[in-house]
Amino acid sequence: MSHKEADTGLAFRLLQGAKDLVWQSPPVLHSTAAAATPAPVPAAATPLSAELMALVLNRPTAYSALAEAIDALSAIPMDEATRYRSAFALLRKTQQRSVEQIAQAIDLHLGMLEAEQERFALQSAAAEDEQVTARTAQAASLDAEAGEGVREIARVRAASEAQVRQIELELAGKQERALQLVRETEEKKRAIAHTRQEFAGAADAVRSSLNGARARLRQFLGGEIA
Repeated sequence: MSHKEADTGLAFRLLQGAKDLVWQSPPVLHSTAAAATPAPVPAAATPLSAELMALVLNRPTAYSALAEAIDALSAIPMDEATRYRSAFALLRKTQQRSVEQIAQAIDLHLGMLEAEQERFALQSAAAEDEQVTARTAQAASLDAEAGEGVREIARVRAASEAQVRQIELELAGKQERALQLVRETEEKKRAIAHTRQEFAGAADAVRSSLNGARARLRQFLGGEIA
């Protein structure tokens, strides 16, 4: 899977899930971004933040190579500092990597996270426009038609009670549909707001995890900088 496809897939699944609350669309199967991640994903707070971390680490860098080497040593009993130093020694020997290069790679992944946040913001705004604005306009249009129906009742009441009853039935149907659309609109707003909040929390968790990785680099490997 390409990086672009993975980016689109994450935001699409989040926003498609919100859309299904109203339309009950058939579920669409997607492969996860984690399957394409070349390095192990650091611990994250939620499944969404884990998937976002996998997406941010989708491109191999000096940091992802270090994480991969650390993961390869996970079965060997040793403290975290020793595992970091051992993994870095292997990486320095095989790829001539420096601690500074690894730290710069973390900056690259943080930049990818920022780009993903901007992309998600645009896509969620488009989803809101499609799923909320259109319903608001339709509800307003139906309300206007209902108002015209009330005026029509006044014009024809004297002529035909039967015709009045028919118009009242149609009016009630339009008013009920307008109320339904208003309820759907509020539900959709809440769903999108919840998705935005969840995404922001996931992004914060990923950012904290990456910054923690940078701090451990300085703590455990700072002496390796030339």
